[in-house]
Amino acid sequence: MIATPFHATDLHKEGIYLTYGPKRQFVARFKHGGPVTMAKFKKELVCSHKVEDYFFDLNISRKAPLEILKEKNPSWYEGLKQAWMEKNS
Repeated sequence: MIATPFHATDLHKEGIYLTYGPKRQFVARFKHGGPVTMAKFKKELVCSHKVEDYFFDLNISRKAPLEILKEKNPSWYEGLKQAWMEKNS
């Protein structure tokens, strides 16, 4: 099976929601402030994830969007968290 990369042009901001593709499939919600902004999330999603794997984890495995990104690249999240904590302390 060929894994499809995410393309930034197919990701759409709709208020606090990030959606994907022409069907506007739910990707993530950004309700609270914190170290992971929508822009940082999108960048990591495009760089490190494949469409089929992400949506399998989101819809079948029922993982939270941030959990999916953190599991695949823990150093990405830890770096963002550390920088945010230093800036906000």
